[in-house]
Amino acid sequence: MGMIPLTTDQVMIYAAFCLAGTTFLLILIRNRPKVASSTSRLPPGPPGWPILGNILDLGMAPHASLAKLQIKYGPLIWLRLGYVNTLVISSAEGAMEMFKNHDNTFCNRYLNEALKICENYNGTITLGKYGPYWRMLRRICTTELFSRKRILDTAPLRRRCVDKLIAWIAEEAKETGNSVELARFVFATSFNLIGNLMISKDLLDPKSTKGNHFFDVTSDLVELAARPNMADFFPSLRPIDPQGLKKKMENKMLEVLEVVASFVKERRCMSEEQLKNKEKDFLDVLLEFEGNGKDEPTKISDTNLNIFIL
Repeated sequence: MGMIPLTTDQVMIYAAFCLAGTTFLLILIRNRPKVASSTSRLPPGPPGWPILGNILDLGMAPHASLAKLQIKYGPLIWLRLGYVNTLVISSAEGAMEMFKNHDNTFCNRYLNEALKICENYNGTITLGKYGPYWRMLRRICTTELFSRKRILDTAPLRRRCVDKLIAWIAEEAKETGNSVELARFVFATSFNLIGNLMISKDLLDPKSTKGNHFFDVTSDLVELAARPNMADFFPSLRPIDPQGLKKKMENKMLEVLEVVASFVKERRCMSEEQLKNKEKDFLDVLLEFEGNGKDEPTKISDTNLNIFIL
């Protein structure tokens, strides 16, 4: 059987694929992690595969795979996920040693690539880097949200939100006669509770078009943040965002922040008389905050206000 001749276009396409594949492999090889010397004191772990490392060892059920690895290697396991070195701690003693006795060393949270959106994460207490600004946010939260007096004062608010949740569920079940999607109602209740603590108002109605849209967008954000991303395991791919997750996160985040920004703008537009006649809430505390201007800002920016409330 004779060979089928290739057209010029087919040859060019084949050459482009070969060039792209070769370039990809060269980038991975160039950025491969350094092999630890024999004197390094690293925990034990499975050897792993070239390039992929121990990704295949985790399988489709990582929690079950890690439980099996613990039996073989002990409570501390060293894994290489792609080109990212990872330490797995599976004992209470190990966790206490890392996060209590060495708290300052390990206080920063590892962020996957999809969460690193325009440095917005630094404005939150859950994702922000440990430092003066983070300590300032924690101080404000401890005083204005988590104090014993504040928790007792907001007990009626929590009861009211739960009563409203029960009423929503009962009404939905009566109208449809079918099973009820609890996630939307629980989400709206949680968001309204936070909304009342932050800005003294309900933010969502689970039966409204706006409420359903906000739920869908927020759910998309959570799903995108949790989706496996090649750029997390192969840092050399981060600039090109091969799965487009970071771009999708940016678009969804802009939608959510637009809603939150409207609440802050509404508060800034209130007259002094209106502010005097309302009970002070957490947004008022943030707006009135005045820092020392040295290791903390003089005022909290609107961008950080929106991120913090979200």
